[in-house]
Amino acid sequence: MKRRRKPTGEKKIFKEIWEEREHRCINCLCHLGDEARVHYFSHIKGKGAYPELRLDKSNIQLLCMECHYAFDHQGSEYFLNRKNLYGTD
Repeated sequence: MKRRRKPTGEKKIFKEIWEEREHRCINCLCHLGDEARVHYFSHIKGKGAYPELRLDKSNIQLLCMECHYAFDHQGSEYFLNRKNLYGTD
C-alpha cells in the first residue's frame, strides 16, 4: 500500500506562478514550454534552511532543468556561466 504525501501547498503556488510569469528560465532565457513541471520551480533560499519561505512566491524562480541543477549543485559561478553561454534561444 502506497503512502500518500501530505499536501505542502507548493502545487497551488507553483500553478499561480506559472499563470503569472513568462515561461522562460530566468537565467539562460530558454522557453520552458506550455506545461508546468515541478523541476522548473526553484527555491532561492532552500526549504530546509528557510521553511517559512517555502510558499513565498518571491523566493521561487523559474529555471530550466539544467540551470536548476547548476543552481542547486554546481555553484554560482557555473550557474552564472550558463547565463553567459546560453543567454538566447
